[in-house]
Amino acid sequence: MPDDVHFQAAGFVVGGEPLGVDLADTLITVSDPPTDLLTGTEAVATWWALESGRLPQSAGAASTQATIDLRGALRTLLDAAVAGEPLPGPALAAVNATVAAAPTSTSLGPDCSVVKLWHGEDAGAVALAAVAESVVRLLGSPEPSRLRRCANPACSMLFVATDPRRQFCTQNVCGNRVRVARHYRRHRGEAGRSY
Repeated sequence: MPDDVHFQAAGFVVGGEPLGVDLADTLITVSDPPTDLLTGTEAVATWWALESGRLPQSAGAASTQATIDLRGALRTLLDAAVAGEPLPGPALAAVNATVAAAPTSTSLGPDCSVVKLWHGEDAGAVALAAVAESVVRLLGSPEPSRLRRCANPACSMLFVATDPRRQFCTQNVCGNRVRVARHYRRHRGEAGRSY
């Protein structure tokens, strides 16, 4: 799985979170208007390529419009969940419909492993369903409070805190920016003092 550095090199701020969180984070909402990191089919194809190792075997890149539509619904649900608000009905219905578009079944492998199989004639629908299902699992988990917004006030990225002390979406971007700003304020304050 690519790490943050690979995602950042491709023009995305974060990567490696649950698939649906990664997709939602392709829209930066702290800017006005929001900054869209999926501008055009090439950016969408790049995002799907980066995530391909985490998708079911039968999945393929979804269309640009279907990807953008799902991202909007996921971002709405995740923002509501982080804010502790009720999940908006239209976004919830869109995500549930996306998951239902590619049904799954389980199969027993020769080594007694349980394998989840995704079904669907449209490989893009399978990919979208897997992304949407990641948010269904996250918000339906016993610990949905692990979903957080970055502590950097200039960032809107979401992440799942596997470490309860984690505050930033990425240490190499937001964590560093906040530490540098804190250091600057502290030292600037000392330089302005007269003794």
